[in-house]
Parts: sequence; structure tokens; C-alpha cells
Amino acid sequence: MAFLQRKRVDLSTLFSKDKNSDIHTKEYGNPFFWIFVFLLCFPLVLFIVYPTMLLFIQAFQGDSGFAVFSDVLQRYRLAFWNSIESSFFSAFLSTIFAFFLAYGILQLKSNIQRICLIILSISLVSPPFISSLSFISLYGRRGLISYRLLKLSLDPYNKYGVIGMQSLHFTCLNILFFIHALRAMDGKLFYSARDLGAGPLSIVKDIVLPLLKPAFLASFFISFLRALADFGTPVIIGGRYSTLASEIYLQLIGYSDFQKTAVMNILLLFPALFSFYFYRRAMEQSDKWNGEQKGRTRPDFPANFLIRTVLSILLCLFFLFECLQYLSIFLYGFLRFDQGEVHFTLENMGELFQYNLSTMYLTLALSVITGFFGSFFSFVLAYIVERKLPFGKKTIDFVLSLPYLLPGTCFGLAYILAFNKAPFRLTGTVWIILFSLIFRQMPLGSRMASAAISSLPKNMERAGRDLGANPIRVFLDILFPILLPSFLSSVYNQFTQSLTTMGAVIFLISAKYKVLVYTLFDAINRGSYNVASLISGIMILLSLAFYLLLEGCRFLAKNRY
Repeated sequence: MAFLQRKRVDLSTLFSKDKNSDIHTKEYGNPFFWIFVFLLCFPLVLFIVYPTMLLFIQAFQGDSGFAVFSDVLQRYRLAFWNSIESSFFSAFLSTIFAFFLAYGILQLKSNIQRICLIILSISLVSPPFISSLSFISLYGRRGLISYRLLKLSLDPYNKYGVIGMQSLHFTCLNILFFIHALRAMDGKLFYSARDLGAGPLSIVKDIVLPLLKPAFLASFFISFLRALADFGTPVIIGGRYSTLASEIYLQLIGYSDFQKTAVMNILLLFPALFSFYFYRRAMEQSDKWNGEQKGRTRPDFPANFLIRTVLSILLCLFFLFECLQYLSIFLYGFLRFDQGEVHFTLENMGELFQYNLSTMYLTLALSVITGFFGSFFSFVLAYIVERKLPFGKKTIDFVLSLPYLLPGTCFGLAYILAFNKAPFRLTGTVWIILFSLIFRQMPLGSRMASAAISSLPKNMERAGRDLGANPIRVFLDILFPILLPSFLSSVYNQFTQSLTTMGAVIFLISAKYKVLVYTLFDAINRGSYNVASLISGIMILLSLAFYLLLEGCRFLAKNRY
């Protein structure tokens, strides 16, 4: 401690990035700064760059590498085309629907808006194949509505079922995205247009849609990327309509051919790279436009009677479907069908306890650790990159983007190749699942952290240093309390994503360590839809309880600071 006190001036300027100060510029030569940066970047290299490199090496190793690639192209050409087709239509439909629904939600009163947002938030804690489960329960061949109410026997197991389920699931997430984009607009634009005599349709056509072009592109390409990586929906509801992601799952589970699976993942990586490139460009354009607006006023979106009527009908139909969908998830586990009659029962609870419910406790622990540790690491790294690092920002940003860029199956396979032998043997342990969850969700936390930190004025840091605080105290006592709401939001998002993620960990589980989403997927594959509904309800309730806990922490922190 005496040494630290003697070196207080050096520590207070250790991480400075003020190029106008000779003292601060000199501190970049301080070895402690670069040791700290190395300790932050080493996990990124070990758990992101290293596995990704091994995946490419595995795909093209030996003389047969390109022969295997050619064979995969020829054999899985139809599955690859199906992936592009279903992803394109899912992204397109979800983007269009999301814009109209988001515009309609902003026309509602604040209390009703809050209810709609709560319903939409439930989609954050449900994987896409849960939507397929509820769809089968309601509208399948023996569905509650299609068969028992309307006496229809529909066949949802085809490409239209896959596209429909993915579109509906991504619509919920895209609505939240469009609501944020619409609220970021400057209300003065609408007031000026009204003063010039423009009507609601003209304002939407000439102002709203052109300004939302980056948001449309970002929503489309991120949905396209998510649909490419989704293998649960095609496996459950696709029938004979297989995609490359589902074929990767079946190939690795059934044959354990790592080289062919690696080649298939790289083949899927090409459209993912294309999608991610345009998504990033659209987001940069959107951020640039938002940054150029000063003194924005709250937008008041215009709508005439026709627009309000059409949007009201769409909102009623959409939220009726969503309410039925999630209501069926909770109720289907307590129903029993006997000779055409429906009875309330608790027998399904007994069948639930036949499954290994220890996966719930393990998943909850892993998700909490991922949420807090992953978010804190992301915020510290973002702080160093945004405020202190003199170069290399784009390189670190690209490395952080890789886990989101890679399909989940691709990321999981890369971890198998990287950590199945010494000196980093982690396969068969809980650590490989934990590290996979942390670094798979790292891009989400880093984006939220960068956005929050970039909005903070630098004068607060300078004032803290002038008063003698070292960099740790500046970050923990000055910046972190201000960043706490964004930090807790990151914790919740990473928690929910870890609770429901499947593609990245499906290949990493072992007989001793399994996650709850695998138990859910196993119940669906066995046809135990009642048990699957109970497990889905447990996941939603766990997420709700964690959200209330974080809200309590946010309230206490607000009163303290």
C-alpha cells in the first residue's frame, strides 16, 4: 500500500489518452499499462481468435480438404439454398411487419405501450423453437384451435412453417429495434412538415421512411444472420425441408465427422459475413445520423384515421397471436386430452420430475455468472478501448464481433477443436460451457458498454484525476455509478441470452453437465410437448424473477447515488 501511495501520480495518469498533455503521452510507455491491456486482450485471443483459426485449419487440413469442400457443395447444395431462402424471407417479413407494428405502438397511450413492451420482452427469453412448440400446440394437426375448435387438420411441417415461425419470432425483437430508432428521430422535422402543409402519409413517405433506411437495412441483415444460425426451428417444424444449420447439427450428432462439419460451417459463414458487413455499415450510418442531430425534441408521429385503423387491426391480431402463443406455453403443461375432451391435470408435473432438473440449477448459475462477469469485463474493456487505447480499436472491435458473426453451431464446434487436448483441455467440464456462454454473448455487452461510455463527458475523469484519484477509483466511484443502468441492462440481456442459447452449447454438454435448453429440446424431440411447455414456463419465470431482482438493485442504487 505504501508503494501504491508513493506512485499515486503515476497511477492516476497511467491510462490517460489526452494527447495534448506531455505527461499523459509519456505514460503510454509505462509497462503497467500494456500489461493490463495484455491481460484484457489475452482472453479474447484464447477464447475467440484461437478457436476460430482451428476451425479453418480443421476444414482444409490434409490433401482432401478441398475435395471435402467440393463434396459438401454438391451434396448440401439444396440445404444451402434452403438456408438462404428461408433466412431471406424471414428477415424481409419480420422487418416489414416490425416497422408497421412499432409505428402503431407509438400511437398508443403510455400505459398500453408499456403492456405491449412487456409482451414483446417475453420473446427475449424464448428460443425460436419455443414458438414452433406453441404453434404446433395451437395450429398443428391436433392443435387446440385448428383441430379441436375449427375441426381442421393442418400440416405445419414444411418450409412455410419454418419461415412463419422465424418471422414471428424475429418480429418481436425487430419491433423493439424500430421503436428505439423511431424515438431517436427529431420531432422538429415533423412539426416543420406540418407547418408546410404535409399530411400524415406524406410525412411517413418523405421523412420517416428515408430516415429509417439504415434501420431497415440493419434489421434485415441482423435477422438474416440470426435465421442462418437457427437450427432448432427447421429440426422441429421443417419436416423434409432441411437447412444447412440443421444438417450441421445432424451431421455432428449422428456421424461426428469434424472435418465435414467444419467445412459446412465455413460454407454457412460466407453469407453470414456478407450479412454482418452490411449490418455494420447500416449501424454506422445510423449512428452518424443520430450523432449529427443536436437539440432533438420528442417526436410526435402523425397518423390519420385510415392509418390508425389499419395499425390498430394489425396490433390486435399480432398481440392476440402472441398472447395465445405464450398462454399456451403455460397452460399446455397442465392439460390432458382424453377422447376429444380436455381436462386440467397435474400428472404432467410428475413426468417433468423424471427429467434431470439439476440442469435448471446449473443453467441458472451459468447464466448469472455470464451476466455479471461478462458485462463487467465488457465494460472495463470498452472503457480502455474507447478512452485509453491509442490504437487497435478496430481490430479489437472486429475480434469482439466474431462470436456474433459465427453461427452458434460454428462457435460450439470451434470450442471442441480448441479445448479437447492439453494444455487447454476443457471438454467434458463445466468450464467450456461457461467460457462459451461468456464470449458468445460478449459482443452484446461490448456494444452496450461502448454506447454508454462514448456518451459520457471526459471532464469527469479529468476532475477525478486532478483530485488525486487513481484510474481504478475513477472508474468505480465516478463512472460506474453513472453507467450502472446500462450495466444492469447488459446483465439482464446476457442472462436471458445465456438462459435460452442452444447452438453454441449443444455440442459442449456432457453426461454430467447439461443445460436446461437441452432438456427442453430433448422433450420436444420425444414428443413430450406438455413437459416442454412446463420447462418453457420455468425459463420465462426465471427470467422474470431475475428482472425483478435487477430492478430492485437499480432502485437501491438510484437512492444511494
